[in-house]
Amino acid sequence: MAGEAAEAGVRFFLDRGLGSRIVPDALRQAGWVLETMDERYGKEESQNIPDTQWIEEATLAGDVLLCKDVAIAHNPLEAQVIYMSNARVFALSKANLAGRAMCQWFLENEAKILAAATRASGPYVMSVNPSYNLRRVKLAYPPPK
Repeated sequence: MAGEAAEAGVRFFLDRGLGSRIVPDALRQAGWVLETMDERYGKEESQNIPDTQWIEEATLAGDVLLCKDVAIAHNPLEAQVIYMSNARVFALSKANLAGRAMCQWFLENEAKILAAATRASGPYVMSVNPSYNLRRVKLAYPPPK
């Protein structure tokens, strides 16, 4: 599948929790086209960018978002931005993974991530885990009536 994301025109944006070396380097070696927080905003500035800002900006730029954990779906402000901007988000189901494990989980789900990202418009957050298919995570927005 190497290079298929690039051929399909899928670009990914990685949240700061995925780091700027181990995960992006491994995904790039597998042919993924991506940008990290540090690359887009600068190493110092990226630490001060609110999650709501980068979610909206990356989505408006056409990027598919990769996140360290599904908490992004449960935070009401972040969930609202995901919903309002029609973001496509793929988040690891476990937040306490080391860099190499994070890479492995994304790479083991590469075909499923690419298929969902090219077929389904947002808004959604999909939980990524190598032991099951992608699972949609309920957004904390809009609030229940």
